[in-house]
Amino acid sequence: MRARTRWAILCTLGLGLALALTACMGFWNTPLQLAKLFVSGITVTGSQGTVFIAVADMPSGGAASIGFGTVGDPAITISNIDETTIAVQGLTGFTALAWQFAATGGTIIAANANTGVVSGQILKITFEVTAANPTFTVVDAKVTLGSHTNMLITGWGRGDKDYYTK
Repeated sequence: MRARTRWAILCTLGLGLALALTACMGFWNTPLQLAKLFVSGITVTGSQGTVFIAVADMPSGGAASIGFGTVGDPAITISNIDETTIAVQGLTGFTALAWQFAATGGTIIAANANTGVVSGQILKITFEVTAANPTFTVVDAKVTLGSHTNMLITGWGRGDKDYYTK
């Protein structure tokens, strides 16, 4: 009788240990974390509007460059925004290299020469609002992300939750 009890206890402990190790090793369908690009909504204070661009979960040493379309094919559309007042500021080591906006949209090119950013804000865009309900929309298919290892980041998606960093 004692041998059976010991055997049952050892089997139960062994099964518990096996389940604990399996859970720690991630065999429970851990979803793949895709790299994400976040474009905040417009925050209006008085007549000035602000939009933040951020990244999260970037692979290959982080995002080191970003391009929003080309001059002939812009990735950003705007309305009720004075395009002559748009200013782009780099954050977290990023530098806004060039931007060009017309009345309906525009392009931005920015890079970080030193390192990549895995997660955090990378751009701050400010402008004067000309009427109620301004819009600042980015077409994802026209955005190009480059990694710190000089490769394009292709497996990314748009973040659909509010993203804030300090």
